[in-house]
Amino acid sequence: MYEYKKRQNNFARFILLLILIISINAVSIVIYDMYTNIDMYEEDTSSQINASRISVNTEKNNNNDNEDISEVLENTIECVVGISKIKNTGSSIFLNNSTSDLGLGTGMIVSENGYILTNWHVAGEKYSNCYITLENAKTVNGNVVWSDKDLDLAIVKITASNLKYITLGDSDNIKIGQKAYAIGNPIGVEFQRTVTSGIISGINRTIKIDDENGESYMEDLIQTDATINPGNSGGPLINSKGEVIGVNSVKITNAEGIGFALPINIVKPVIQSFLENGKFEEANLRNICL
Repeated sequence: MYEYKKRQNNFARFILLLILIISINAVSIVIYDMYTNIDMYEEDTSSQINASRISVNTEKNNNNDNEDISEVLENTIECVVGISKIKNTGSSIFLNNSTSDLGLGTGMIVSENGYILTNWHVAGEKYSNCYITLENAKTVNGNVVWSDKDLDLAIVKITASNLKYITLGDSDNIKIGQKAYAIGNPIGVEFQRTVTSGIISGINRTIKIDDENGESYMEDLIQTDATINPGNSGGPLINSKGEVIGVNSVKITNAEGIGFALPINIVKPVIQSFLENGKFEEANLRNICL
């Protein structure tokens, strides 16, 4: 009986040893598989490295885009001028009140021979005079050769030649959300030719203007969140190509980031007529606007 139990114990120990050996082998296989998977994962990290390199290259492309717009803005700024109104005290058969003080504003050169586009409330009435400060800080006399109070637009002529002039774009093709840049002389000469950026926030806007002459409305305006301050009036609103799409004119004073520009296509026929004929018939624009 004792011998039989001893044999049973030995057999049980053998079974336990066998189970232990099998378990150790199984665990070894599992650990090997895990190690193999870890190796494969580490090899796949090369794709992550490549992705990082792509990101770096994309950043370089963005830097190139910034360099491109900086060059565009530098070229455009050369075509932007300061406009200050001369105080006239004499009488004039062309003006109801020839005493004018419209302060500092902005204009843009639209031809090599000295035609400058701006706002009516910057340059004043037709046949009045103003000072034009060019990019090289030289100041010359300017004569208002065309002015429309209802449109708040005016064209000033200076005696000059071979001027660098701005490129006119197409305001009919602008889209909400596209980038826009405003250039002007906010507040005073200390901040002349300041550039602000934003987007086209809206098109075909209509706003009401209250002034000493009563209420009036401005229609078909371009809305932008590019900052426009006093002194920016008459300056260009341009796209990323440096093309003028609007003339900065109005800011909502009790809100932030709401400014308006007149579409450049409104005044293109006037500019073209002056370039071709040296004059413009007032009735022509009325027919075009209607």
